[in-house]
Amino acid sequence: VGGDPQSELARLYPPLAPALHVWACLRLRPEDRPRLLPEDLTQEVWLRAFQIFHTFGTSHTSFRAWLFAVAKNVLLEVRRQSRRTAAELAVQGSSSRLAALNQVPLEVTSVTRRVAKDEEVHRFVEKLRDLDETERQTVLHCGLEALSLKDAAARLGESRVRAMAPSIGIPILLPDGRTLLRGPAINVPELGGHAHTVSLDD
Repeated sequence: VGGDPQSELARLYPPLAPALHVWACLRLRPEDRPRLLPEDLTQEVWLRAFQIFHTFGTSHTSFRAWLFAVAKNVLLEVRRQSRRTAAELAVQGSSSRLAALNQVPLEVTSVTRRVAKDEEVHRFVEKLRDLDETERQTVLHCGLEALSLKDAAARLGESRVRAMAPSIGIPILLPDGRTLLRGPAINVPELGGHAHTVSLDD
């Protein structure tokens, strides 16, 4: 990846901001939220992505998969920090996080705030929360984090994932190697849903 990292992120990041916000809403636990809102987490993800953007060019993966891998690492670090004593968090966590977030450009902050207030994003989050755990995790892994069905099945169980993935809009490649089966119920941002099979030649 060539060019200025901030300019490249300014181009690549905004289309994925809604999906990242949805991911943050679903991944943050109740015990995380006193210290961290979804929009705080997504801005920390942007900052980390900016700091290590040079690794994207050697990752041999999509920007979406790379960004969500960064997001998962950031969330793990936040949770490790949360295990510190209350005094340590008060002295280090809050101040250092605020200092770091001050480095996020205004245009990124604007995107974050706009997404956080978007009613369609909120409705999508609530719809995912209404799913059962396997369905919700499949959307998170395949639809948001861009894991393959094979990788998601390794985490959740192959038979369950393959049985329900088309019904929530996650495409499955059929044995002919040319046709995708995709269901209509839930369509993850940037994935158009269909109630029928779709030829890759279309």
